[in-house]
Parts: sequence; structure tokens; C-alpha cells
Amino acid sequence: MFDNMIIELNSVHKDAEYTGRVTRPNSAIVETFSAMASGNPVKSDKSAKEIMAIANRAAEGDPVAASELNTIRRFAIEPLMLEEIKLMSLFGNYKPIGFGESIEREVYTYAGDRSRFQAPNGDVVFPALQKSTYPVAPITISGGYEIDYRALGNGNAAKENEGMELVRRDIRNKAALYMVKKVYNAVKNATGVKYWSEGAGINQSDLDGVVNKVRRFGKTTILGDYATVSQINNFAGWSDGTHFGISDAAMEEIRKTGLLGMYKGSIVKEIENPYNMTEVSGGNFVPYLPAGLVFILPANQDSPVMSWTRGGLTSMTGTDVATGHLMTRFDLEIAVDIAKGREFEIGLMNDTNLSPAAGYAL
Repeated sequence: MFDNMIIELNSVHKDAEYTGRVTRPNSAIVETFSAMASGNPVKSDKSAKEIMAIANRAAEGDPVAASELNTIRRFAIEPLMLEEIKLMSLFGNYKPIGFGESIEREVYTYAGDRSRFQAPNGDVVFPALQKSTYPVAPITISGGYEIDYRALGNGNAAKENEGMELVRRDIRNKAALYMVKKVYNAVKNATGVKYWSEGAGINQSDLDGVVNKVRRFGKTTILGDYATVSQINNFAGWSDGTHFGISDAAMEEIRKTGLLGMYKGSIVKEIENPYNMTEVSGGNFVPYLPAGLVFILPANQDSPVMSWTRGGLTSMTGTDVATGHLMTRFDLEIAVDIAKGREFEIGLMNDTNLSPAAGYAL
């Protein structure tokens, strides 16, 4: 599941193949389109009439007009979406690069003999930092919505706002999903030292074991879906074997937020995990992210996780293969890498009651 990363289109018209007149994201026509879509007052009637005229030409099959509208949409969507994509830095470092740039990762590891306390013969043996560079392959994630040129040509842009919001949310959630899957697979499949636990439920002794090991890299933060991190609430009290108690402060915190904010010196934070409204399983919508994963991340540490976006949005128009509807599609290239040999810097737990033990295919 969670692998529907693209929208397949037939008879695609890529907007890059056409030269339209809209070239600036801060132009009056983009501002007017955003106002029309959000239902705000329009400052320029001239720009509004121009947008409707472009939509009517697009409805008649003019590819240049369709491209111009997509460019306007892209300029309206892109700033907010790229700002939200920066949330990928929650796990590590994030870097936007240009369309023509290649994605490469520089990793420094220790090589040679381990350091000795004293030089036995007038010399000290110590490890040296060794740099390696390797390419990181990006993937393309997509979002889109059905378009109605006739409605826009009549000045009705209500569906545009709904569609653009869908694209922003869809691409953002798919980017987060890809990052989570990459981190999960890197830690679980790492050879050598790794701090990892998997089983039914979040067990306190297992959690303490992972946190104690990762904490040596820095004070830790525990991140996960509400269904997993809320299980830590059960570890807040004390028991003498017969009676169970919990402090008033902890009870009040759980009452207000649903979560224990701190656990043995670690910050506990929820990762927002909305439903994917297009996927249903077991009588309910499926959340975008695996619900059973808990990440234990050290602070004050150069994270082994690095993410990139290459360029900005690209757009195209075509007929959706599955439904036959006319769609506008937006694509974004992203890449995620976990530094080879540094996977142990991330602690990971998987509650198999909520997420499969088999892993997540990329």
C-alpha cells in the first residue's frame, strides 16, 4: 500500500513545450487568480477578464492557453507547497536545488585503527575522517485535479481553490511518506550496530533500551503517530504491584493534549498523519503514513538524513487513464538519503499491531 505515487495521463501536453505570456509569480494576473480561487475581492477586473478569456480559449482546445492557466496555477500553489515541504527537515537537513543540478551526498566516516590512549613507540594511532561521495536518485511525486475550463471561463473559480489545496496536501503527504519509508528501510536493513525494536505494541523496556542507546548522541525526541506515542502515557505513573499512581501534572497534560509531553527527559511529539481520502481498508480511510512507527532522534547532532527538492513544480494537462477525465497534473522531484554507515544515529520502533513487520517497498 501507499505506492500510488503518480497520476497516469494520456495525450499529455507538457506546459514546458509552450511559451505563454505569464512569466512572473508576482504578476497581477496571478494575484487576481488567487483571489478568485479563494473567494476574496478581486483588485483588477482587467486581469479577471483576461483569466476568463484564457479559460475559454483553453476550453476550445488551445494548448497555449491551457499552458498559461497551468503556469498561473503553479505560481499560486508553489510558494506555500515548498514552504510546507521544508517540514521534511524534521528528520534532518533539507536543501532545495535547481532543475539542472545533480544530487550528490558527501558522507564522512572514520577509517583506520581505533584511537589509543598513549603512544607506545613515540607515535599515536588514531582514526582519520574519510570522505565519500555518491549520487542520490530522485523520484517524482505527483498531484492533480479535474479541471473545468467552462466554469472558470464564466468566472467560477471555486473548484480551483479546492483542487490546488488538494495538490498541495497530496504532494506534501507523499513526500513525508517517502521519507518515512526510506528511514524505516535504512535502519531496519542496516548491518552492524543499529538501535531497533519491533513487536506487538510499544513495550516500555524496549523503548527505554532504544532511548538509552540513542541518547549518547544527544538529548532525544520521540516522534510518531498518535496511536503509537499515546501508548507512552501508560508509562507515566508508578506501581507498587498493587496500586498505580500518576502525578497531577502528568494527568493534566494528558487531559489537555492527549499526550505526555516528556518521558524520562525525552520530548514526545506527534507526527501529523492525515487520512488518504482515496484509499479505504477495513471500513475506514487509510492514513498516509505508517501508524506503528516511532522514531527516536538525537538533538544537537548532524542528522544522517538529508532530503532535497530539485527545481519546483512542473505541470501538464491530459486525460486521466483511470477515469477519462481531463486533468491538470503537477510533479515535483524529491530525493532522500540516509548516510551509509550512520544508520545507528536513528532509533526506530515498529508496533506490528499498527504497521506490518514486512517493511515498506519503495
